[in-house]
Amino acid sequence: MSITLAAGTTVAIASTYGTQFTVTAITNASSMVATLSASHGVTANDIFEITSGWPRLNTRILKAASVSTNDVTCAVNTTSTTFYPAGSGTGTGREITAWTTITQLTKDISSSGGDPQFANTTTLDSPIETQIPTRLTPIAISLPCYYDNSLSWVSTVQTAAETQALTAVRFSFPNGTILYGNGYWAYRYVPNIADETLRGEVTVTLTSLPTTV
Repeated sequence: MSITLAAGTTVAIASTYGTQFTVTAITNASSMVATLSASHGVTANDIFEITSGWPRLNTRILKAASVSTNDVTCAVNTTSTTFYPAGSGTGTGREITAWTTITQLTKDISSSGGDPQFANTTTLDSPIETQIPTRLTPIAISLPCYYDNSLSWVSTVQTAAETQALTAVRFSFPNGTILYGNGYWAYRYVPNIADETLRGEVTVTLTSLPTTV
């Protein structure tokens, strides 16, 4: 049994990206290897966003485990050619070069979604209903905060929300685990009142599965 205390958790939004590069090939392997265009700038342990012809990989945030010239190894299992058809995973990428911490968050952070949906497969002669899983519901993350429109991170979040640009989020937990996600942001412009204090809220709706390192 392992219990991680939440106190000390920090959340950040990606605030600067590098120049977009091309992903010219991705292997089917237990740890995928992506071949990037020259001058990609990615080094070992860097974090980058990838767009891919593979829906299960598209818009995910990845960590470069190792880099050999233009070949970048990541801890993503792409061995299944059903989920990752050979030769069709190419796309683009961009390195995340800076993060901005979202301060004054309350302890009421929560997430919703990620639950499996099911298709009813019951036949006429079946004595009980049957179903099979199809896909997951959207994952939304709520980040309540103490309202202060002058905080340095607010403009970064507002820009991501207003431009509807995919922007990464990073959760750093006290046990050293880091979770990365990618999604669309929203910012509550009018605060609520709770316990005699002004409360705002930031939300992120993910477009792909998160990555934990």
